[in-house]
Amino acid sequence: MTPSATSPTNGVPAAAPLIMTDAGQLIWNGPSVDATNLRVATFDGKSILTYWSGLSTAGVNTGHGYGNVTFLDSSYNKILTVCPDLGLVTPDNTKYPCELDLHESFVTDRDTILVTAYNATPTDLSSIGGPKNGWVFDCLFFEIDPKSGSILFRWSALEHIPVDGTKEPLLGTGSSQSEPFDWFHINSVVNIGDSFLVNSRHKLSTYLVTASGDVVWTLQGETGGDFGTLPPKGHFAWQHHARPHNITNTSITLSYFNNYNQGLDNGTHPSNGLVLQLALPPNKSNPPVALSYLSDPSDPIYSDSQGSTTIMPKRNIFLDYGQIAVVREFGPDDPSGSDVRYTARFGADNLVQSYRGFKTEWHGRPTTAPDLVVEDDGSGCSVGYVSWNGATDVAAWAVFGGRSEDQLSRIGLVEYKGFETKFAVSQSCIQVAAEVCGELSVKSNVACTNTSSPQR
Repeated sequence: MTPSATSPTNGVPAAAPLIMTDAGQLIWNGPSVDATNLRVATFDGKSILTYWSGLSTAGVNTGHGYGNVTFLDSSYNKILTVCPDLGLVTPDNTKYPCELDLHESFVTDRDTILVTAYNATPTDLSSIGGPKNGWVFDCLFFEIDPKSGSILFRWSALEHIPVDGTKEPLLGTGSSQSEPFDWFHINSVVNIGDSFLVNSRHKLSTYLVTASGDVVWTLQGETGGDFGTLPPKGHFAWQHHARPHNITNTSITLSYFNNYNQGLDNGTHPSNGLVLQLALPPNKSNPPVALSYLSDPSDPIYSDSQGSTTIMPKRNIFLDYGQIAVVREFGPDDPSGSDVRYTARFGADNLVQSYRGFKTEWHGRPTTAPDLVVEDDGSGCSVGYVSWNGATDVAAWAVFGGRSEDQLSRIGLVEYKGFETKFAVSQSCIQVAAEVCGELSVKSNVACTNTSSPQR
């Protein structure tokens, strides 16, 4: 997850990408940056981490960003950074060193990355009551070779989809470059073979786009679009994180974090994890079927923005509620959401948020040394505190002790007790090493009770 504050003065004092256990124990605290979309991906045949970091914008440009995507290996070493110059026009003509938007950074099965961008663009808005010489954010996505930075594919919403039908009100925007109208609001894109699944929050629509940029079909959250009437539990609005599953020649399953709320339209329907099965090719006589529409009836949540829905290997479904600092896992026994298996809160409402959150397997083994500190506990006894930022498979800590830092021998084993393990210290100087898969890792710094700070 990537917790951040909902305002500059409240919430998280140091936003960062985080990995935690389902018991709430910290595993990895990444760099203190404004980050989104921390996830495990496969690149060059190996499990890696990727995340976006940069500037999240405010004002008329709220909800977008300008930044880069970082690739880390399982030791948290930087593999590469994706930071293309896209030649974007911004509302205030600011030129940013990296221009990727915060919404999507999806590593494909062909070792490319799909990313989004927002470009201030002039267009005719008279069909929706705006100025003929209007301005909008044209929503773009790119397929990029992460190693070379080469742009392999570019797609523009404005070039392929009419502005008509947007559900976002103008509210005084659209008359100038400094106040573009956010008519489309792209927030997810993934590839399906050589095609792409593109999600538009403000059109309440998801599109299948070919490798030549043409739109094959549209699923619309109110009408069903090309697929016919949606079932009563299958409607969606202001949605995020559209993802395809179980793709065949005759059907496809789509999952969404169905916000069902936004700033001007909230409090009527709880947000839910929505899973729809669609017939292929689209056939209005064979309309969509709602497989899941998950919302805890005892604790409905109304999330105006952000969020993710992940279908897990054993059919459980994991939701991150975006603007609301809650994650929740549902079992497969009830499609409406009464089968709640896990709920966790990581901050107060309207103070802390996380754009997306995922539950997945990850094994990290840092190349950095564990950190060890020895302190007086206030009663004349010494205690040690050891942590190893990012390590996932520590079973115990081997303790080495002696009268001085050059006279250390193994004196015991301390059970691993979470991110920071506390233990009693009986020697003048100590050092520890993590036991991982039956082997000892690199040793920590040496800490002595007669020094004011750890020695390395």
